[in-house]
Amino acid sequence: MKWQVGQFLVLVGFLLLLIYFMTSQEHSPIYLSFCAGVIVLGLGGYLMWIGRNPPVPSERFRALRSLSEKRKRPKPGGREEGGE
Repeated sequence: MKWQVGQFLVLVGFLLLLIYFMTSQEHSPIYLSFCAGVIVLGLGGYLMWIGRNPPVPSERFRALRSLSEKRKRPKPGGREEGGE
């Protein structure tokens, strides 16, 4: 949910900055639009950052990972190797 709210705020922030830049071309800038746009853009970016999904584990080295896990598991009913 945070991700979607963040996206909305980023969009609103860009629109406020667009309004500021359009009015500054007419030599009558609305500074409140600039300040609000920067603040809303930052807040939206922060909400998107904390609401992002965790990365999906890679399947690239699945075979090597399974071999490594098999080596780490002790053999059932067997003795420990290397000790006397």
